[in-house]
Amino acid sequence: MIPMPRTRTIGVAVVAALVLLSGASLAFAATDAGTIQENETENETATVTFENQTSNGTAVVVNNTTLPEGGFAVIHAAAPADGNENETVTNLSEDYDPGEVLGNSTFLDSGEHENVTVELNESLEESQVLIAMAHQDTNDNETYEFPEADDPYTSDDEPVTDDAMISLEDEMNETSE
Repeated sequence: MIPMPRTRTIGVAVVAALVLLSGASLAFAATDAGTIQENETENETATVTFENQTSNGTAVVVNNTTLPEGGFAVIHAAAPADGNENETVTNLSEDYDPGEVLGNSTFLDSGEHENVTVELNESLEESQVLIAMAHQDTNDNETYEFPEADDPYTSDDEPVTDDAMISLEDEMNETSE
């Protein structure tokens, strides 16, 4: 009987242990990378918060917006869902869709922004529902150019929006007298 060298048995055991340990490390690294990826995806979601407010009719405030790649907070009229464009939506419980653009913020860098004042292109003449929408800067020129460029951010294939009832100060004063 020829004795087998013991070093080979020990060497195989060491290699097997290293493979097992390194495999476990790779599994942990893959799990960690997946967690990081999920967080990055979560952080890339655009949001907009637009609360009911009183306005002088020339500007409104978007309370909070998150724009992952920068862009604009844009104010749209609320257009009646029945298509009657001459009608103003004055009740949050009515059915409506985003209508014409009434104003937009200046370019906002990527990240979260609070209390963004948006000057309106024309003064509001009556209290009404408005829609705030997060728009991208698709052509990277920091100038709002919708509908030619600067499409809305979307979530589940729908624009990222929030709506609010904007009450005019003048109307508030008239009803309190």
